[in-house]
Amino acid sequence: MKSNPASVARGWVNVAIGAAQLMGWGILISLLHTPGTLAWKIPLLVLFCLMMQGVFSMMHECFHQHGFPSPGVNRALGIATSTIFGTSYTLIKINHEGHHVRNRTPAEIAEYILPGESGARKTFVYYFAILGGIWLGSFVAACVLPLIPYRWALAFNRPSSSMNGYSLSFAQFSAADWRNIRLEGVLGLAVWVAAILLFHWELRVLACIYAAFAFSWSSLQWVYHMRTPLHPVEGAYDLRAPAPIRWLFLNFNYNLTHHRAPNVPWQEVHRRVNPKETQPLWYRYLLVFKPPEPLPADPASIVKTYR
Repeated sequence: MKSNPASVARGWVNVAIGAAQLMGWGILISLLHTPGTLAWKIPLLVLFCLMMQGVFSMMHECFHQHGFPSPGVNRALGIATSTIFGTSYTLIKINHEGHHVRNRTPAEIAEYILPGESGARKTFVYYFAILGGIWLGSFVAACVLPLIPYRWALAFNRPSSSMNGYSLSFAQFSAADWRNIRLEGVLGLAVWVAAILLFHWELRVLACIYAAFAFSWSSLQWVYHMRTPLHPVEGAYDLRAPAPIRWLFLNFNYNLTHHRAPNVPWQEVHRRVNPKETQPLWYRYLLVFKPPEPLPADPASIVKTYR
């Protein structure tokens, strides 16, 4: 079937952005290896973290087949961006597909303590997750899963009263998906080893850079959904952000619009947003650090507010 010319044009724009992200990744990491003071390294690190949020956004476009009309090019773009993100494209793709079904169900409710749950345990897991644990889990899984037989996949699907959306996704993997994770793992290892040897990167510096990114990305993951109605589509916010941030994020801040119309590519999302149904990104981000609280007796009382 012939692709729509507009879709092809958007696809080439995405390829160009992906190439720029790959270049930016290499340049910023190399600059952060050079001698210098924190006065200029901290801004570089902030820029790196913001750009890498856009790398995840490009992965996300590929999850929804918006990266490029050709499935092969779309997957290649997704794998390339996932590699510098530090994870497996197939692993996160299948998890994200489940997110659109599980959103605001107990499996993905993090900010509320459900009846029967331990408040202390929920609080510990919550802060571990937002302080970098979400990224760390995806990184460790990408390193370990290729070494594990596919027949063990279901063993990772552990029952829990809440916050087990990640483990539930293991019930969705096929044998072909597992092979893809292995291939992506080999490719990722080759790319990282080549980059470290070619650019003389140090593991100590890389660990610091990715620790900062792990915190920034993990703490942003739930900002769109926390304290929203328990509905898989309407349980999200569109968040306002300065134009440069929005461009770096590839409009990922408009999460409600995406959940309402996941078939719409990032280039078209901004014009579909109702400005009266938004909140500032900075305000929602601060709320992320509020500790979990008991689920209201009447969940219907959880409503969205706009400011």
